[in-house]
Amino acid sequence: MDEYEYYEFQAVDQPLDESARKSLHKLSSRARITSAGFSVHYDWGYF
Repeated sequence: MDEYEYYEFQAVDQPLDESARKSLHKLSSRARITSAGFSVHYDWGYF
């Protein structure tokens, strides 16, 4: 069985500053973090 997860959060009120981006990076080193938001996906399965 394969599994895929995708999470995306958008900055709506204001852009993410450097401090906020560093805090998010501590949550996931695989995430794509920009001033506009945060997204991450995971894939795993039996191949």
